[in-house]
Amino acid sequence: MMRRYAAILIPVLGVLVASPAEAAFENFTVDPRARAMGETGVSLDEAGYAATVNPAGLGRLAGRGAVAASYVQPFGLDFHGLYYLGAALPVPGRSGGVGVALRQYGVEFEGVDLQTETTLSLSYGVPLYEDIHSRIAVGVGLNVMRLEFGETVSGLDPGTDTSLGVDAGLMATLHDHIHMGVLVHNVNAPKIGIDEEELPRRIQAGLAYEPYTGVVTVMEMESLHGGEVQWHGGIEVEVVERFVLRTGLLTRPNKLTAGFGYTFAGASLNYGFSTGGGVLDSSHQFGLGWAWGGE
Repeated sequence: MMRRYAAILIPVLGVLVASPAEAAFENFTVDPRARAMGETGVSLDEAGYAATVNPAGLGRLAGRGAVAASYVQPFGLDFHGLYYLGAALPVPGRSGGVGVALRQYGVEFEGVDLQTETTLSLSYGVPLYEDIHSRIAVGVGLNVMRLEFGETVSGLDPGTDTSLGVDAGLMATLHDHIHMGVLVHNVNAPKIGIDEEELPRRIQAGLAYEPYTGVVTVMEMESLHGGEVQWHGGIEVEVVERFVLRTGLLTRPNKLTAGFGYTFAGASLNYGFSTGGGVLDSSHQFGLGWAWGGE
């Protein structure tokens, strides 16, 4: 029995020691492109991930639709994993777009689900202003978060609980080359459980610069409510037609990231990895997507 508990607790404690202390539903990167570019995202147009990353991106679809899916085992530890499935659909009449996403993070041991975090996101984005060179969009997202714990070895059922979080985002493009994004996550300060544990609130803001087609650099900041600022930066370069290389870094903890992407006829394959930021191993994330329509 003690060996069973040790096999569970040792890797979990390793993750907690190497990472900042957070509640449930912490900010795991769902987009492998974003992971490869320093775990950025709020200033990048990725329609299939917009419902979760920045709902304002749904106001910039311009008639495009997209679906995306990804998977990662954080830090390469096989006892937990993160699945993502999302879609973005334009609203007729240039009235923005709607997005839906399902994110599930689970911890299991010997076939037993110890903890499962499921988030269903419903988001809407709308353009506020647009001319030949610039455009501004805003968006809002509703996140239904369900936390479930498995039954203990003594037969105790810790139960489940559900909470509702609200996100607000903004994205802007200036002179076709400068892209800005802001996300405020859990604006309503949601709580979960009988002890009303407050779920993480955070603000992210970023700036991406695209001097010409095929090259993008990005710098972003992220701060949990009452926490220190984490800086993210990355670059993407198209080395041959339809194939791009990416790299980046971030702080607190310090990590290096890299990856690649390939697109063909609307389909895309993306890979991103980030180092563990300490004693932990790297995370390797893969994603598939498909986009259609648009200008």
